[in-house]
Amino acid sequence: MQVSAVGVTGARSNVNLRVEYLLQEIKKVTDKPVAVGFGISTPEHVKQIAGWGADGVIIGSAIVRQLGEAASPEEGLKRVEEYAKNMKAAML
Repeated sequence: MQVSAVGVTGARSNVNLRVEYLLQEIKKVTDKPVAVGFGISTPEHVKQIAGWGADGVIIGSAIVRQLGEAASPEEGLKRVEEYAKNMKAAML
């Protein structure tokens, strides 16, 4: 397992450029899907990482933030649904 960023999880303003190198190195030694996390929070991040060859993204902290910013559980679920749709669209 490789770590895309050192430190705690959570949103960041940009993706560490080291991730592109790590993806290339990992893809040389496995045919398994590779997902990237740690700070992935915007569709722009997802597009960048997908362009580097990632098969998926991990957006746990960003989802928790969507739930935490909601006024109610129902609103939180709607926010997460919309957020996930936007992130998925960016991956394609």
